[in-house]
Amino acid sequence: MFPFQAGVSCIWTNDSQQIILDNFDAIQDSPSHLYHSALLLTPSLSWLCACYSSELPEGVKVVRGLPEEWGGCSRTVLLNSHPQTLSYCNNTIVVGLKEGDILILDAITGSQMAVLSGHTDTVESLAFSSDGISLVSGSNDKTVKLWDVQTGGVVKTFHGHTGSVYCFNFSRLHYNCFRV
Repeated sequence: MFPFQAGVSCIWTNDSQQIILDNFDAIQDSPSHLYHSALLLTPSLSWLCACYSSELPEGVKVVRGLPEEWGGCSRTVLLNSHPQTLSYCNNTIVVGLKEGDILILDAITGSQMAVLSGHTDTVESLAFSSDGISLVSGSNDKTVKLWDVQTGGVVKTFHGHTGSVYCFNFSRLHYNCFRV
């Protein structure tokens, strides 16, 4: 048994999180891939490799050398639409689309959490508030929208721009919108 102390990060929890993130798609599509391929390719100095190397499926061996430590995690997320702009806050990515929608994605898994609809043309700019609760979007439909990220609802739509809104400055005190 391995020692565990509440509230203290353990090496096995870090390794477990890393292997799940690195192999998320394969594990999500077929959980058995965790045992058939993900564990095989864990870094040689990881706790998981030391713990499970004796339990590899019979006849399976790693031909090329393994990295010693974990590298950076990255994911490719395929979209069915043309992304125009994006913003990031608190493990949430928002993507403005040419069709006027805004996708909300989980930055860890890449999964789509919600779609914000309200603009009638390309979303050209996005920005989170400093607390991540609000989102502002500017569009070719000549509007700026203030969104509640948790509910996905429009808090306020700002009209009166004479052209597309390509960028803005978002602060607690006011909104500065610019037309290019």
